[in-house]
Amino acid sequence: MSRDDAMKALADTDWSGATVESVERPATVVHSTRLPAALSEQLEAEAARRKITPSALVREYVEACLTQLSASGDTTVTVRLADLHRAIDQLARNVA
Repeated sequence: MSRDDAMKALADTDWSGATVESVERPATVVHSTRLPAALSEQLEAEAARRKITPSALVREYVEACLTQLSASGDTTVTVRLADLHRAIDQLARNVA
C-alpha cells in the first residue's frame, strides 16, 4: 500500500469518537564511548547476526553484566600487580 492509498483509507474514517492512548516511555540517557575498530566491527557483526542495532546489543550486554554483578554479591576488581605491591608496601610501612 502506498502512502497515498493509506491517506485515502484514513480519510474515509470518522475519528470523532476516537480516544488517544499514550504510553509513557521511560527516560533514556545517552552514554558515548569510543571502541577500537576491531571491537566495533565485532559489535556490528554480532548485532547484524541477531538482526538488532549495535546500540540494542550494547544495552543487552550492559544489563546482563550489571544483573550478574548484583546477583553475585561479590565484585571482582582488576588491579595492576605494581599497584597491589605499592599498596601492600604502604600498609607495611604504616604498621611498622
